[in-house]
Amino acid sequence: MGIIEARNLVYEYIRRDEEGNVEGITRAVDDVSLDIQQGDFVAILGHNGSGKSTFAKHLNAILYPTEGTLWVDGKDTSQESSLWEVRQKAGMVFQNPDNQIIGQVVEEDVGFGPENLGVPTEEIWQRVEESLKAVGMYEFRKHSPNKLSGGQKQRVSIAGVIAMHPKCIVLDEPTAMLDPNGRKEVIRAARALNDVEEITIILITHYMEEIIHANKVFVMDKGKIAMEGTPREVFSQVEKLKSLRLDVPQVTLLAHELRKGGLAIPEGILTCEELVAACLKVR
Repeated sequence: MGIIEARNLVYEYIRRDEEGNVEGITRAVDDVSLDIQQGDFVAILGHNGSGKSTFAKHLNAILYPTEGTLWVDGKDTSQESSLWEVRQKAGMVFQNPDNQIIGQVVEEDVGFGPENLGVPTEEIWQRVEESLKAVGMYEFRKHSPNKLSGGQKQRVSIAGVIAMHPKCIVLDEPTAMLDPNGRKEVIRAARALNDVEEITIILITHYMEEIIHANKVFVMDKGKIAMEGTPREVFSQVEKLKSLRLDVPQVTLLAHELRKGGLAIPEGILTCEELVAACLKVR
C-alpha cells in the first residue's frame, strides 16, 4: 500500500442561501481513485473550483469522505481513532503562512508541534535545528516571524511541519500569496526535502512552472481526475490543458507554437535548455 491511497472518494457539501435555506448539494470531489508512493513528488493541478484543495484537505483529515475511502500510511482517515496518527504522518502547509505561525520567535514556532506531541525537550530542540536547516532558515532561528518575508515565513511553516517528522507533506497552494522569489524559495525547499529526506511531497498549485520537477501530475476538473502522467506527458497535451482552463509553462507554449509552425521539435518541452537543444538539432 502506498503512503496515500484513495478509492472512489466522494465529497459533497450542502449549499445554502443567505437565510440558511438549502439550495442544493455540490459534489466537490467526484469518484477519485489514486495511489501515491512513499518518496513521490506529486503535483495536483486544476483551476479554481476544480476540487483540488477540497481533496487536499482529506489528506490531513480536515474533511472526511462522503463516500469512498482514503488511507494515509494504511490508516483510514474517517476513523476517529486514527486522527492524530494521520495528521502526524501527513503534515499540511496552507496558502497564508500568517495563519500557521503562532510563536513570537522562529525556533519557538517550529518547536510548537513536537511539544504538543509530547516529544522530550532535548529532542524538540534537535528537531527544531534539523528542520530549520532543511529549509535554509537556521540563521533566522532567533528572529521574530513578523520581520520575515513571505517566502521566509512559508519556509518556517514548512519547518514546523517537518519537526513533527511526517512521512508526507501536503502543500496546498503554498506560493499563492508570494512574489516570484518567494515562490522559488518554497519550491526549492520542497524539492530538497523530497530529494534528501525522501519525504513525500504533494503540491497543490496552479503555477505550471512549479511542477516540472514532479514525478507525477494529476489534473482535476469538476471534482474528477481529468488527466494524469509525468509533467512531460501532461504538458504534451497543450490543447487539452487549455480546454481545462489551465496554462502551460511559457517555454512549453513557445515550443508548441513553433511545432505548429512547422519546426520539427518534440512536444512536452519543459525548460529553456531543452528548447535550445531541440532547436539546435533542426538547424
